[in-house]
Amino acid sequence: HFLSFGMAYRFIIALCLLIKPLLAQVSLFDYQPMDLEPNLAGSFGELRNHHFHSGVDLRTKGIVGQPVRSVQEGYLKRLVVKPGGFGMALYISHPSGHTSVYAHLDRFQKPFHDLLLKHSFNSKSNLIDLYFKKDDYPVNAGDTIGWSGNSGSSSGPHLHFEWRDSRTQEPLNPVDFGLEIGSDLVNPNIIAVHTKTGQRVKSIWTDTLIIADWQDIGVEILEQQIPKGPKLGIKSMSAWIEDINEPNQQEDPDFSWEMKRFSFSATRGSDGHMQHNIHSKLGIRTYRIAPVSQPAKIWKNSYSFPENGIYELTIMIETMSGQKAVSKGPVIKNSSNSLWEIVSKTSSPIDWKSPSGEIEAGNLKISWSENSFMEPMKPKVVYTTVSKKPKWICSPDLPVTKSLNYFWTPPLDYPKTLRHKTVLIGKDPRGISKVVGRPTEDGRILFKMKLWGETYMSSDISPPKIYFIGKKIFQNQEAFCFKLYDELLDIKNYRVKLNNSWQWAYYDAKNKNLLIPINPNIKIFNFEIFAEDEALNNTTFRQLIE
Repeated sequence: HFLSFGMAYRFIIALCLLIKPLLAQVSLFDYQPMDLEPNLAGSFGELRNHHFHSGVDLRTKGIVGQPVRSVQEGYLKRLVVKPGGFGMALYISHPSGHTSVYAHLDRFQKPFHDLLLKHSFNSKSNLIDLYFKKDDYPVNAGDTIGWSGNSGSSSGPHLHFEWRDSRTQEPLNPVDFGLEIGSDLVNPNIIAVHTKTGQRVKSIWTDTLIIADWQDIGVEILEQQIPKGPKLGIKSMSAWIEDINEPNQQEDPDFSWEMKRFSFSATRGSDGHMQHNIHSKLGIRTYRIAPVSQPAKIWKNSYSFPENGIYELTIMIETMSGQKAVSKGPVIKNSSNSLWEIVSKTSSPIDWKSPSGEIEAGNLKISWSENSFMEPMKPKVVYTTVSKKPKWICSPDLPVTKSLNYFWTPPLDYPKTLRHKTVLIGKDPRGISKVVGRPTEDGRILFKMKLWGETYMSSDISPPKIYFIGKKIFQNQEAFCFKLYDELLDIKNYRVKLNNSWQWAYYDAKNKNLLIPINPNIKIFNFEIFAEDEALNNTTFRQLIE
């Protein structure tokens, strides 16, 4: 049966698609973001922890300070400076109806930097998020608007570039609009096909996979632009499911998605797009061949959920550069253990919504609203104590779309001074979260956390730590550098006074460095630095430098 005519026909269709020429795209870009040979560190729509990657990461030869250009004419729409996330970022609005975003910058062009300093001094704040009107700050195509850097949560020097729909602010695949990504020197590799129960087969397989639901299958892919280069995401995937005994020879896939655009409100669909059971067991991000109940809107509207039977599965992937790869082999679907069919009475979960619910374990109560989980669940919470700290293990491991309510009832001898400084720390295979609680009128402490996994309580009464390091080069000039960190939480607020006057400074959160540009006209530097963490613990540090 494995060499049936239907299977051969399906494979021929896939091969035809492999050699189908790419449709020419009209470029909207007058200039590329940088005058460098394009080399990718990250691709649009990659599966990241709890989100899709919203842009393209362009490598900068491992250095800071490459000129960054506006790809079209337009105007400065937004300017952002913050310790994490995009760090220092510019948003340029264009007549084409799009917005380009340039993130993790080291510094802005002088008029924009002066604008930053003006608003910072007026507001006495280092956290800046400014919006502007059309005629305020025009930008020409090709203008150097800033220089590449490593600010925010960047893991190394690069330019994060986005192309958005200005109307909705939805990220679009910039490659479709003219972004050059350079030569792709490595063919994509479908390393293996996995099931959530632990089966693993190669890309062309003969051992039959056994599944309860089509969502059980995850495809392990290695996509790189250059040998030994960064791992990248793919652009699209299609899956054909054909009855081995009655091949229908359909041309349209049963499931397909294409990474063209998504909304930030649906970015957690990345957790459901990935087969999370496989990730939990092996730490491998695999792409699902079938959507769950709350997929991102990248999935196409024609869905088919074949019932129980013996099938040949054909999978085809396409990369951002247009390269393709095919995988195929036999699958048995047996829904006797399917949670989907139990809760929805159907093999199609698209319109299913998870019900509201609650569960208690020890002195913790967890409640959630409708549509908080992407898949059916039989909630279980195990209460334990480790090193005298209460700990809860929530299972099964499931992607979450909404914040869950964690109500903790502290013991009678719990100090009142800690109630506003109690922290819930949560961890699942996709990330870690820390939330400071809010006391309620009934004596409990409420935490809102978008995570279902292992949790435990802690408290933070320690203020941030500050000490002087020395001098560093920052924004192409010398700067004083102070180490600023908190042992448990993030720094929420900071301010610097120099010789009793407010002073602009930038906090590099990932490296815990507070950077203050040196004014060469000043000979004596009398610093007063205030810092506050998320639990409102604060400290003031003073340093005299001559």
